Amino acid sequence: MQRKKRLLIVGGGNLCLQILQILVPRDQFEFHVASRDPENVARLSNLVRLAALQLDVQAHVQCWKMDLIESDIERNAETLARIRPDIILNCASLQSWRIITQLPRATFEALDQAQLGPWLPMHLAPAYALMRAVKHACPKSLVVNAAFPDAVNAVLYKVGMAPTVGIGNIANLVPATRSAIARLARCEPQEVKIKLVGQHYFSHYVPRRGLPPNASFDLTYWIGDKEYTGYFRNRDIFGCVCDTFRRLGGIDGQYLTAMSAVSVIEHLFSDTEAHLHAPGPDGLPGGYPVKVGMGRVLLGLPYGLKREVAIKLNEIGQQQDGIDIIHADGSVEFGREQMHVMETMLGYFTHEMKVQDAAAHACELGRKYQAFADKIRQQGASHVTQPSLFTRQVG
Repeated sequence: MQRKKRLLIVGGGNLCLQILQILVPRDQFEFHVASRDPENVARLSNLVRLAALQLDVQAHVQCWKMDLIESDIERNAETLARIRPDIILNCASLQSWRIITQLPRATFEALDQAQLGPWLPMHLAPAYALMRAVKHACPKSLVVNAAFPDAVNAVLYKVGMAPTVGIGNIANLVPATRSAIARLARCEPQEVKIKLVGQHYFSHYVPRRGLPPNASFDLTYWIGDKEYTGYFRNRDIFGCVCDTFRRLGGIDGQYLTAMSAVSVIEHLFSDTEAHLHAPGPDGLPGGYPVKVGMGRVLLGLPYGLKREVAIKLNEIGQQQDGIDIIHADGSVEFGREQMHVMETMLGYFTHEMKVQDAAAHACELGRKYQAFADKIRQQGASHVTQPSLFTRQVG
């Protein structure tokens, strides 16, 4: 009997929990979870194990301590060598993208104008530490990155440490886009196939406001076996996405990201290729159609769309997201317009960042955001008593 593949999830937050809630009852993997908070991850693991037992599935989840900071690289490598994972899913981040959604609406919308690019250090620093340990201990492991993979994977590629692929972002836009085309064509979503190229900025914007101005993307679609690209206006398709198929976001919306992760993870070692969407395949910027299976991830671009054209579309989207350029040495130049928002609201500004300095930038950014959030909370408390932005929810 062939042994189950070892799946290691790094980071014990909400996304980790949602992915385990889907995967553990299926009992397809040997599960391992690593976190800097052993007590929390032990309780998380017990929750999914006990829930699986409700379905009479006896699952095992082994917990490990792993702290993705600079001084723990060797210790983390030792832990990885003991686990010997086939697949590593990185869910670790120093500050989740959704934290700012907990701000008062007007404040959040103002800060959100900075886009995700300036927050790159929060996601890059732990991923860089993890990949250094991976290269040392288990270089053949397939690494799936959930932390801003559109940019993080591209930066790490420049220093020879790219994860295999990312999850979420462009993949999260695909089901609603298929549903919107099906509605316009008066058919079922299962009859619609699409291939969509686009960066995080595009996939973040569309579900909230429809087609963005100066949109940089490529959409090809089929109904049945016939190509219908261009039959419907893109504005109508993506308008339908943000209207008819508007969905919950924030922490609830991570269910969609979790499902995109499951689709990639379950197919990585399948005997046949699955046609999916994912960001950051092989260190490319932005998101693409991909073919996943047999231990590899390949681009699955539509006929006629050249690789370099798809990359350029995503590089333009990357600039709209606040990252002007990723240099050959992995250093990053940020957009001045987006950084101006960060400087005005948080007092944080940097024009350029080297990979090895990501942790220091993350520390400064985290400290200044916390001070900003505390000030906003205190101002709110002076008018009406409100719960803390960072109160832990107990389920």
